[in-house]
Amino acid sequence: MRKNQRNFKLGKVNRGVLEEQQTREENKVQNQRALLYILPLVMLAVLIVGIFFGYKFYVNSLNETSPISPSEFIEDDTHSSNPMFLRTVSAASPINESFVPETVECCGIQIAPDAADGLNNMVADAKNAGFDLMVVEGYVSYEDQAKRYKEEVEKYRKDSKASLVMAEAHVKKELPPAGESEQQTGLLVYLTVKTDGKFADTPAYSWLIHHCVDYGFILRYPNKENAGGISYSSHLFRYVGKTYAHNMRALDMNFDRYMEYLSAH
Repeated sequence: MRKNQRNFKLGKVNRGVLEEQQTREENKVQNQRALLYILPLVMLAVLIVGIFFGYKFYVNSLNETSPISPSEFIEDDTHSSNPMFLRTVSAASPINESFVPETVECCGIQIAPDAADGLNNMVADAKNAGFDLMVVEGYVSYEDQAKRYKEEVEKYRKDSKASLVMAEAHVKKELPPAGESEQQTGLLVYLTVKTDGKFADTPAYSWLIHHCVDYGFILRYPNKENAGGISYSSHLFRYVGKTYAHNMRALDMNFDRYMEYLSAH
């Protein structure tokens, strides 16, 4: 009788061990199946992240242009004698209402004659490099600038319920009042490409930043906030002539800093 009881107990123990082993095996199989599902997803995520950062590195590498040493300054060229090339236009240095520059048609806009060849060649060479630059805007008259500024101020006041003072302070960071806009010089152009994202994130922008000085152009407002209170814009390029453009690149200076440099020297 005792022997049968002992055998019964041993049988229960063996069954328990077998059930535990079976459970472990089932868990092991389930874990292996889970890995088969998870591993491809992890690999796909790593691949996507790698592609994203690889593209960002490519764009940034194009943006990083090596400054030219001062010994490589261009002394002069035939298209850098116009005093307007270094004319700062701002609230502190406005353009008179009677000022109307000479302009010609180029790439569908009106622009100063000195800048026309540079713009035309830059757009053509960009196209050869695979980028369809769109020249959206050039010269804007005093009257048109005044109208646009007034409309934007009124729109902002309506949308935000802001006071006139606050609305003007906000709008003039991107759209200066008449007399304070460099578009009235005929030397500032608005460039872009068709994109679903930001122009500054496109290869076309990187190409433009790298090569614009070769055509006499510079990015006019590269900082978060520039002299005169104008905000950063990746679209606005100003013609200053090849001499000044290359010298600014050589000194690694923007337009406003270069003007300070010239004043000090």
